[in-house]
Amino acid sequence: MKKLLTNNTTKTYNNNNNNEKGENTMKKTLKNLKTKIIAGALSVVTALSAGTAAMTTASAAETSDVMTTTYKGNTIYYSDDYFRHSSTEYDSHLATLSCIMTNFSVPLDNPDSLDDQNWYLRQPERLYGFFGSIGFKEFENNDDYQSRSGFDTIGVAAASKKVDDYTVIGVGIRSGGYFREWGNNVYLGDGTKSDYMHEGWYNAANKTIDFIDDYVSSKNITGKVKIWIAGFSRGGATTNLAAGLLDNKIDNNETIFSNGATLTHDDLYAYTFEAPQGANYNSRNVKLPGDPIYNNIWNVVNPNDLVPKVAMSEYGFTRFGTDKFITTKFFDPAGFKENRDVFKALYAANGSSVEKYKADDFKMYGTPLKKVAPLVAELVTMFPVGVADIFSQIKAGKNPIMEKDNTKANYDANIAAYLALEEMTKNIGSRSDYCKIYQNGVSNFLLAFMNDVNALKKDEITAIISKILLSETVSSVPGFGYLTEKALREALPGQKNIDQIVDAVEPLLDVVGKVYWERPNELISMGLYITEIFQNHDNGVNIAHLEAQDSYYIDAYNAKNGTCMKLVGLRDNADFGRVSFKDYNDIGLYNSNGKKNLVSVAGAKAEKSVIKNCLDGYAVGYYSYMTEEKMELFMPAGQSYILNMMGFSIKPKHDVWFTAVYQYVSSNSKHRIQDGRGHFSDWYCMNTKFLQRGLNMNF
Repeated sequence: MKKLLTNNTTKTYNNNNNNEKGENTMKKTLKNLKTKIIAGALSVVTALSAGTAAMTTASAAETSDVMTTTYKGNTIYYSDDYFRHSSTEYDSHLATLSCIMTNFSVPLDNPDSLDDQNWYLRQPERLYGFFGSIGFKEFENNDDYQSRSGFDTIGVAAASKKVDDYTVIGVGIRSGGYFREWGNNVYLGDGTKSDYMHEGWYNAANKTIDFIDDYVSSKNITGKVKIWIAGFSRGGATTNLAAGLLDNKIDNNETIFSNGATLTHDDLYAYTFEAPQGANYNSRNVKLPGDPIYNNIWNVVNPNDLVPKVAMSEYGFTRFGTDKFITTKFFDPAGFKENRDVFKALYAANGSSVEKYKADDFKMYGTPLKKVAPLVAELVTMFPVGVADIFSQIKAGKNPIMEKDNTKANYDANIAAYLALEEMTKNIGSRSDYCKIYQNGVSNFLLAFMNDVNALKKDEITAIISKILLSETVSSVPGFGYLTEKALREALPGQKNIDQIVDAVEPLLDVVGKVYWERPNELISMGLYITEIFQNHDNGVNIAHLEAQDSYYIDAYNAKNGTCMKLVGLRDNADFGRVSFKDYNDIGLYNSNGKKNLVSVAGAKAEKSVIKNCLDGYAVGYYSYMTEEKMELFMPAGQSYILNMMGFSIKPKHDVWFTAVYQYVSSNSKHRIQDGRGHFSDWYCMNTKFLQRGLNMNF
């Protein structure tokens, strides 16, 4: 295999990368040891897997060609038929298999020390075992997969199998255990070196394409080739861009493989899971996202997951291909409970604790100003005991500052995160502003403590974010600006570079403080429920969701348990309509014929409004500034509505501005955000009720 070189960007953006002496020399030694250690272990794994497959295939062959096997506790269904149809057809069975593949691309543990060379060699071991269990052979990986991670490394491995007159090459992107690669995840770049795509993942995607070419050449693969590639999270973003770039090469009739092997559009099977957004509508050298050439790329996304929402849509970022969305209560209110019951049954069958599954428990909290003001003195004595204590106090109903936010109905993590990220992007400025002011600091912040041995665990990371967000709830109160820094120092005890870390993220923390003033309750709620939100970004959760839409797993569960659970389908989109307006405090949202009241908010003179009605599948929120209230409505897309708006004016001249936004969430939409703004001005006596009826909206 041709060695994939790591450039020196690591040293440029991380001043803490010690212990690198001798790494290049060690790589040669590792390369020599690789075949002896890995091949020996994998020959045993493959033999055992093949034996299991042979036993299970015999019984399954009576009804189908599906092979059922078990690998490390996971039941796996495999058939060559997955690759006998066009890749442009979504295959629920291949989607589940792909998600399981990404799970085995991640090492289970961390190295005992930076010199634990045997650990580096073992990183791809679980993925190789997975491939062996379904009959794929000829294993190989790139150097990055078996060496200490750096700022711009990417682990890639492959195996292959003959199916008819094709060679199917399975490509797994390391989808966890990133360590120092974390700094690369936030490195957007200004676009000049990456055709406006996310620079970090763009480089990783090109390394992946080079690796696949090297694999085809080194294994002497000729003739027709099918590529099956999958990744989760960072691995998913890399997979998405790699597949998109390959689609463009195919569309332009470019040479894909240097040895003459061939790959067609219908033979590229790409599946991503919870992938961040790395493609961009501003790209100039590739066809733009939404083009039919990407219809062989499938992205499974949970709307309540934060990670697939970045990089920011406002900067033109999106994903190549077609997004398929996991069901949520907002989008599927009628069948949500039944759907989640199916998911939880499969989640438990996989050995996970259903009691610990809290991803759907998100609720809105707030910090009423009337409660904060009298407690300033008390806060001084409260916070020294530890910011972390606030988290448990609030959920136990004992914290005097925060309470459930009754001014918002049916808000979920998706809506709260969307509003908070929108406000954060607005305060950051342009992509250029992000690169010039924030990018290096955030990268250094992550690189400072996301290294091999001292890598924080997921619960520690979520605790840091929670502390920072919660501390912002009072950071703008006079005398409490120090609390954010205090939270950060508490979260990283013993960190030698704490001063550097604080300095690095200070500009971004200033942005968070500004977001608090505009979106306090969204930010507070995300801080309170950040652990639950991040549970949506757990691959074990994703696997159960994928199994819930896979008939093989549903049928097997029903046969074993005597139940009759039904399949849970994925949504084709998660687009929503949104209307924002000021100076109204009494509204009614109706269906297109005006007969069904979907949302109603009743207001009165000089008093805050009351939510009278909000059906499941809709959401409403408002901020009461006496009678000049800001309101927001969220409703499913693809429908027509009538909005009746009323209110009281406390000014002689009443100016009303409103904005209707269609938020395109699906990656194949032509535009990410489409909005229309309106304005009208009326003269009334003060404290007079005004009325504007029948605003027709089509989303």
